[in-house]
Amino acid sequence: MKFFIERYSGKKIEDNPLWLVVLSDIMTNLMLFFLILYVFTIRPDLNASEFMNGFDQESADKLKEKKAEEVLKKFTEEDLAKKLAEDLLKAGMKDLASVQITAKQIKINIAAPVLFESGKAELTGSSAQVLGPVAAVLNTLPNDVIVEGHTDSVPIRSGDYATNWQLSAARANAVVALLARQYSVPEARMIAAAYGEHRPVADNATSEGRALNRRIEILVPRE
Repeated sequence: MKFFIERYSGKKIEDNPLWLVVLSDIMTNLMLFFLILYVFTIRPDLNASEFMNGFDQESADKLKEKKAEEVLKKFTEEDLAKKLAEDLLKAGMKDLASVQITAKQIKINIAAPVLFESGKAELTGSSAQVLGPVAAVLNTLPNDVIVEGHTDSVPIRSGDYATNWQLSAARANAVVALLARQYSVPEARMIAAAYGEHRPVADNATSEGRALNRRIEILVPRE
């Protein structure tokens, strides 16, 4: 091709080094490609979006801000859970109510006699000692709330409910209704769940175990 151009143009064309530029671009792209592979090898926890955001300062700043908010939220949840445990202890609920916090959830365990009479689903006057401080925490956090009703395995022989499942459902619904009506916890954030005797935390063969199984659990997912 160079021969024909020189022959018919009448002008001598010098060697053109453009192919070197193209080769340099190819080599640069290959180097970047292998560099990216190396980064993902030493940082398997890094996802592609986080890596690409590193080239966009605005996106990187937003990502940092989001992570900071998540960390702050988790600290807030832990502080509120600890304060609630202290408030329940001060209210004399040491053996009747407890608060457990894990990476996945906050669990508030309330013994059934604190809230209900035996075989009943109407909340007693003393329930405000527990549900008031609990509602204060729920209103501070934006998290969803799951209210679970649990019973022991002793069959119901009289009263308004034919089975333990029906009793546990009525009790969970009563707690949800009170939290919404009296303490303004948004209904859209709450779920009532009934398990009857099917999720025991202790042996139903003993009176102590049955007492532990008769409970309301309020779960606040953290993820």
